[in-house]
Amino acid sequence: MKVVFASSEIYPFAKTGGLADISGSLPKEIAKKGIKVFGFMPLYKTVDIEKHKIKPINVYIDVFLNGRTYTFEVYKLIDNVIFFFLKNDELFGRDYLYGTPEGDYPDNDVRFGAFSYAVMEFIKKEELDPDIIHVNDWQTSLIPVLTYYKYNWHHVRTVLTIHNLAYQGIFDKFAIERLNLGWDLFHMEALEFYDKVNFLKGGIVFSSAITTVSPTYAKEILKPEYGFGLDGLLRKYENKLYGIINGIDYNVWNPETDKYIYENYCEYTIEKKSINKKLFLKETNLEGEEKPLFIFIGRLAQQKGIDLIKDSIEELSKLPINLAILGSGDKEYNDFFESIKGKYENIFIKVGYDEPFSRKMYAAGDFLLMPSLFEPCGLNQMIAMRYATLVVARKTGGLNDTVVDISQPDGYGILFENPNKYEFLNAINRAIDLYNNKQKFLELQKRVMGFDFSIESTAQKYIKLYESLKYSREVVL
Repeated sequence: MKVVFASSEIYPFAKTGGLADISGSLPKEIAKKGIKVFGFMPLYKTVDIEKHKIKPINVYIDVFLNGRTYTFEVYKLIDNVIFFFLKNDELFGRDYLYGTPEGDYPDNDVRFGAFSYAVMEFIKKEELDPDIIHVNDWQTSLIPVLTYYKYNWHHVRTVLTIHNLAYQGIFDKFAIERLNLGWDLFHMEALEFYDKVNFLKGGIVFSSAITTVSPTYAKEILKPEYGFGLDGLLRKYENKLYGIINGIDYNVWNPETDKYIYENYCEYTIEKKSINKKLFLKETNLEGEEKPLFIFIGRLAQQKGIDLIKDSIEELSKLPINLAILGSGDKEYNDFFESIKGKYENIFIKVGYDEPFSRKMYAAGDFLLMPSLFEPCGLNQMIAMRYATLVVARKTGGLNDTVVDISQPDGYGILFENPNKYEFLNAINRAIDLYNNKQKFLELQKRVMGFDFSIESTAQKYIKLYESLKYSREVVL
C-alpha cells in the first residue's frame, strides 16, 4: 500500500502546534509497518534545510491559478518516510506560517490552494500512484476536492483528519475563480458556506473518510456548541466519521533520554525529577521548592481557556504555588502577559515559542494546566504524564479521553466541568491538596509515567482504516 500524507506543518521542520507533532510521528510509525509513505509540506522560509539535510532534486512543478503560473521547486529528505518539500518563496518565503500576530495572511487561499495543486501535480508527474491520500485540516482540504472533481482519480481514497474544527479556511466567494475551480462547486452541497468558500467543508464533502483526533471530539462536533456551523454537514456524513485518539512519539518525548532537560530520569529514578524542578526554579527566579509548580504550555488563545488564567491571575498570585507560563498567540493575550511580567513573585512568564524550554517545564512541573474551552485531542497532557507531571484540565474532547479525575477509583488527574473562574480555581486547590498528600502524589506520578499514549496504537488504527477504504470493507477501530 502507498500513502501520501500532506500537512501544512510537520515536526521537526515547521511547527505552530500539535498538528506538527502528529504529522511528524504518525507517517513514520505507519511506515514502520511496511507501508510506503510520502510526506508533503510547503518549504517555509523558517525551515532549516542545512540542519535537516533537505536537498533540491531538480524537479519543478508549475501550477496555474489566480490568473498566473506559480512554480514550485521540489526538495527531498529520505527517512523511513520520503518527505517532499514544495518551495515557492513568493507564497511561503515569509516570517510566519499562516499570518502575523495581527492576523492571517489575506492570500492564504491562494497559498494553500497552490500547494494542494502542486502536491497533485507532483503525484501525477512522478507517477506515485497512491492508494490513500491523507490530508490534515483546512490547509490541505482542497486535495480531496481536486482528487475527485479535477483529476478524476476515483480509484484513490482520501482521508481528512480534522485537528481543530474552529479553523476552516473561509474566504470570499471569488476564491472559486482564484483557485481555478468551477462555479458548479459553489453550492451548499460542496464548497459554499454562507456565500463564502470553505476549504474544510470541501474536504468533508469529498473525502472518503473523516477522522477527528479523539473519540469524544468526534461526538462533540456533531453538536452546534462545537460544530462551528458545520455540525449539520457532519451529521449528514456521520457514516464516514471516526474518532482516533492521537499519540506521541516516545522516542521524541522521553525524560530518560531528553537532551534538553536538566537531569534525565525514568519511573525508577523519579526522585531525579526534583532536580529538574530545583534548577528550573533557579533559572526562572521562582522560590519555594516545597510549593507545587503549575505550568501552562500552549497557544495564548481563547480556545485554550487562557481567559481563565488571565482573569484568575490575582488569585493565583496569592496561592501557595508557583506558576510558569510559556506561549504565544493572539496579540491581546501576548500584550497582557508581557505587561505583567515580573509583577508577581510566584509567576514566571515567557511569551514566545521555545521547544527546549518547554521540555524543561514538562520535566520540572508538578501539574500541567489545560483549561481548554474545547480540545480536539491535546498532546500536552500526554507529554506531561510521560514526564510524571499530573494534569489539571477541563473535561472536554481528548482531555476527557485521556484524563480520569481522582474522584474516580482509577483516577489520576484533576478535571473540572464548566469553564468558569470558580471551578477553575477549585481545581487548582484540589491539586494543591493532592500535592500535599505526598504518598498519593508520588504514586500517581509513577503511574502516569507508565501509561501508553504512544503513536503506535494510533498508527494501527489508521492502517485499519486505510485497508478498509482500499478493499471497500467495513472498518472496526
